[in-house]
Parts: sequence; C-alpha cells; structure tokens
Amino acid sequence: MNDCLGNIGIKHEEHRARAIEIGERLEVLKDYPTPPNCTSPFVPIWISEVVGKKKGK
Repeated sequence: MNDCLGNIGIKHEEHRARAIEIGERLEVLKDYPTPPNCTSPFVPIWISEVVGKKKGK
C-alpha cells in the first residue's frame, strides 16, 4: 500500500497533495531508520524528494 500511495503521488500531480495528506495521517514507516543519503520510505518525504529530484533535471 505504501508503495502504491507513493507512486500515485509521484506520477500524478493532481493527486499529490492528497497522497501526502494520507501518508501523514497513516504514518506508515514514519520512524523507519533511513541511512544517510537515502530517501525515507515515509510517503510525504519520499514524494517530496523524488518530485524535487525530477524538477531538478
């Protein structure tokens, strides 16, 4: 479910805000230990990081 929600937020701009809101509410993987220089699997962070990288291209 987390993977699906993240991909919807990344690939479909019209659903991005809603995907982030759902991720914040569910808090799935919020406290997941993430190594330095890696992207957290917590959906609000994950979506923001990936979209930001794509805009930087």
